[in-house]
Amino acid sequence: MKSIIYSKKDRVKGIYAYCQKCKTTVGAGKCQLTKKRLSSCEYPEFHTFRASVVVPHTEGRKRKKRILNTTDLQEAITLKFEFEQELESSFYQLIPETHTKETKLIYLIECMDSFIRYLNNEGVEEHKKKERSDKHIDDVKRYFKYFCLCLKSHEIDHTIFHIDKVDDKIVGLLHDYLLNDLNYQNKTYNKVMAQYRQFFAWLMEEKGYEIKNPFVGVVRRKERKDNLVISKKELESLLNVITKENSVGVSPSGYRRNFYRDWISTAMLIALETGLRREEFMTLKFSDIEFDDKGNPFCMRIDNYKVNRAKGITKEEDMYEKTIPVTKGLRKILNELGIKEYQGTDRYLIAPDEKAKRDSLGELLSKAFTHFWKLTGSKRDIRLKHLRKTYLTALVNYFGDKATIISDHSDIDVLKKHYTNTEVIMKANQGFRVF
Repeated sequence: MKSIIYSKKDRVKGIYAYCQKCKTTVGAGKCQLTKKRLSSCEYPEFHTFRASVVVPHTEGRKRKKRILNTTDLQEAITLKFEFEQELESSFYQLIPETHTKETKLIYLIECMDSFIRYLNNEGVEEHKKKERSDKHIDDVKRYFKYFCLCLKSHEIDHTIFHIDKVDDKIVGLLHDYLLNDLNYQNKTYNKVMAQYRQFFAWLMEEKGYEIKNPFVGVVRRKERKDNLVISKKELESLLNVITKENSVGVSPSGYRRNFYRDWISTAMLIALETGLRREEFMTLKFSDIEFDDKGNPFCMRIDNYKVNRAKGITKEEDMYEKTIPVTKGLRKILNELGIKEYQGTDRYLIAPDEKAKRDSLGELLSKAFTHFWKLTGSKRDIRLKHLRKTYLTALVNYFGDKATIISDHSDIDVLKKHYTNTEVIMKANQGFRVF
């Protein structure tokens, strides 16, 4: 692509050559940033024409400007005329230029950067903003990094790779890279490919790119169900090994870390008795507990983080809530934590004296669970998340299809597919008879 170069005799009043890279008028053949000849500019694709129209009765002090997105002078003249007509019809009350249609980025890495800024709500209108976790955004950044590393491994320069060049061949390279180079399991593979598909859908729907989504045809790989549950005997074995003597764990790199905290066991039991996600049960407070007429705790009301984040709800009065029943086991834990003393206060149920962020404490708990679980000698790959699956399996077994009222899932099929253990349900109903 060549830079815009035209002589003085070709100049038209109110039309200027403009560089969208350095945000300056390029002048007659010279770059205003480097002061070198325009023909030597490294970014000719950013050069275009720009119109400037004087607002009447302002003696030239006010002007309306618009990027014309063309390198053809005759076309620029036509676009400037249309711009003037638009100004006159609206009495020169145009939306500021910062809100006009932006120039489409052409490089893959530029589009990736723009998508990350979108996830962080940069430049997003208020009614479209959504709250996303740092973990989700970090995951997307990592997936984009793998995309670039894949291209690099095939001697493709990702720094100048155009977004419209991503086709079935590139998707095939990514397919092999995820499965063979990174050795991803089907579940993670599906998650990454779905994120790439969402990225291109955003470019097409939100940014107006006239391209095809090459990830639409990717076949979803069969996932192995991970609906494991922990038994009562296994839980007792786990709680027995959570001691100061067993606290130190060593990572593969040789790093030593102390995983014991005096609240670890309590946190695990609360996770089991509520069935909440980690970010939810780690933020439970005594003020979330509600009492019946006799003064007994019967439920807890908390913000539904997942729904509120998905809908972009930030105002407290508009928040969706979920209600958690206080089971017999949970009531026992609350009594041990001093519910009579701290009733109605904003004191956390878990690790109330810790100064670290709740997210950090949740990460510690997850790693501590894995550390202590290995000490039980069990061959099963049970992790912290399986406490939630254990609770929901018991919920479905007891309430049947009505379990969604408590679990707050959209329908029973979602709950059964992703969270409940079929084997446990089958064993619990062995007494069933047709006649």
